[in-house]
Amino acid sequence: MKKIVIVTRRMVMGGIEKALISMLNSIPKDKYDVTVLVMGMGGELENEIPDHVKVECIYGYENTTVDKIWNYTKNGKFILAVKTGWYTILAKKTKNVFKQEWYHSKFIPKVKSEYDLAIAYHVPASFPVVFVMNNIKAKSKIAWIHADVSQYVEELKPYNKFYEKYDKIFCVSENAKKQFNDLYPHLKEKTSIFYNLMDREQMEKLVAENNGFDDSFNGIRILTVGRLTKEKGHDLIPSILIKLKEEGYRVRWYCIGDGDRRLELEHSIKQYGLEEYFILLGTKTNPYPYIRQCDIYVQPSRHEGYCLSLAEARTFNKPIITTDFFAAREQIENEQNGLIVNFDENEMYQALKTLINNQTLRTKFENNLKKNNVEMANEIKKVLDCVY
Repeated sequence: MKKIVIVTRRMVMGGIEKALISMLNSIPKDKYDVTVLVMGMGGELENEIPDHVKVECIYGYENTTVDKIWNYTKNGKFILAVKTGWYTILAKKTKNVFKQEWYHSKFIPKVKSEYDLAIAYHVPASFPVVFVMNNIKAKSKIAWIHADVSQYVEELKPYNKFYEKYDKIFCVSENAKKQFNDLYPHLKEKTSIFYNLMDREQMEKLVAENNGFDDSFNGIRILTVGRLTKEKGHDLIPSILIKLKEEGYRVRWYCIGDGDRRLELEHSIKQYGLEEYFILLGTKTNPYPYIRQCDIYVQPSRHEGYCLSLAEARTFNKPIITTDFFAAREQIENEQNGLIVNFDENEMYQALKTLINNQTLRTKFENNLKKNNVEMANEIKKVLDCVY
């Protein structure tokens, strides 16, 4: 069997991790021996990894660096103990994220196993990019670009020498590829597109496993799925809801996800009396019943690489409003299967009013999405073709 190793951060609830789960399910288990190396255990999606895939923690299973050094010392691995202590000190002294990750890759032992394919699977400026190149021996190496690299220009500069060594670089959208090639034109020949895989059969099964919304609300349910972070644009929601509320629209806007902006959003909800209108549902390992049941799906992001949650809403044929981030137009044709607006409070408000008032338009979008849902399972062949 051919051996594949995939390196990522943690299996938290997010689009990158969900796309990885779908990819793991698509790799034939009778032909490939697959290992996932994570930087930390305990993410919400860890249990979703297929049983035949091995999962190991890069940093080991000790609770602290002191414990790690002590274990090395007890086992006679004195050089490793010294290296771990020294590079940990250097990492703590610098505020440069790249240098921190470089130092970490120095004290983590090289992976003993040899692989046919090694994949760095995360945002472009991250530890997996360094670790796969420095610490893993493989016949072929792939880097994955899950984001709009124009948002990481400064952070990416020290990673240039690593990307030059990769055999293949996959970007999750046409626009992500364009942005990467604009930044690294000399790597254009080794760059191509790999759309995030959607396991539609599994999604349909998961819909039946949960009841979704548990309130008795009978108005228009608006849904947004994504971590509560600045780039996802949730901060637009309160002011839009205030306008809809003042005009007498019977709506509730639900958000699935968690993140560092939750307290800020909770404050806005309380400040503007939106407790009955803006509902934070928190993290849901299975968001699909909610997507199936909502009336309108809204993606208010400032920027995205591809946006898996938008693809999930498309899969369930939901009327969609999305901001015009890179790759939005690869998924949505404006006024044909959804509405595309600028990252602007008033534009999104007007788009919502249009869809709420126009059931015929919502039905048109739903019908057009049914026609255009194309299976993407063949994408996995692009990866497997890189196994030598």
